[in-house]
Amino acid sequence: MNLFQRAVGHTRMILRHKYWVFHFCRIAGIPWQGIMHDWSKFSPMEFRESVRYYNGVCSPIKVCKERNHGRSLAWIHHHGRNLHHYEAWWDNFDRGAHPTDMPYRYAAEMICDFLGAGKAYGRSSFTFQAEYEWWKRKREDGIGMSPSMQAFVETVLSRLAASNDLSVLRPPSLRAIYRETVQSDSAVRCPDGPSLN
Repeated sequence: MNLFQRAVGHTRMILRHKYWVFHFCRIAGIPWQGIMHDWSKFSPMEFRESVRYYNGVCSPIKVCKERNHGRSLAWIHHHGRNLHHYEAWWDNFDRGAHPTDMPYRYAAEMICDFLGAGKAYGRSSFTFQAEYEWWKRKREDGIGMSPSMQAFVETVLSRLAASNDLSVLRPPSLRAIYRETVQSDSAVRCPDGPSLN
């Protein structure tokens, strides 16, 4: 593929992904987040690197990391500006770092992002069951997400896989799952101090 073909292919993939994320965000009651989702992918920092490593099969960031010893400047730029990525929710770096829980609006957008990526890359082979299987593999490999956020994702994706019913994503259901899995453990635990409520 030449540079022009990679640029066009990558742009189409971004727009396809944004379309599906917006679709799921509307169902989840966060349409504005669906509209604003991932605009930083068009920034020079992210776009140039992603076009360079675009292959039409998987994320260019994944390809870049595989070729550059796990490093991608586009990824560092991206997750630092898009708070629906759990990687942005780490804190206490001077004491070993630990993942923190995401506020509801970003946790909901993260679910929509996962589903939108599945639809954009998987296209006609996408199913909620396939997305849930992807999540289980990702979790087994180890994931830098707080335990309660992992429980939130697990619950949402497993219910979607079991029911094939988009009502799981609707605000009453999604908020209830968030309350069950994340807010049920409302104390913030500090590794070197008391819990704060």
